[in-house]
Amino acid sequence: MTLKEELAALKARLEARRSPEALEIMHRAVDDLRRSNVLDRTLKVGDRAPAFTLPNADEKPVSSEALLARGPLVVTFYRGRW
Repeated sequence: MTLKEELAALKARLEARRSPEALEIMHRAVDDLRRSNVLDRTLKVGDRAPAFTLPNADEKPVSSEALLARGPLVVTFYRGRW
């Protein structure tokens, strides 16, 4: 199974658990994002992200520059719950 097929199957399983009303809201939000051309304003593969400082799990500020000084940095974003 390809990654695309796996993602489609996962999407189908997750959407099967949602009410039609929730699905409508979710799909409308995704469509709104697509129409906003937000992708034209996002970083692309290979782009350098600006320096930032965010709280860690203990609510203490951690800077990307300090982390990069220790080695490569991977940043992961979680969208939260719908």
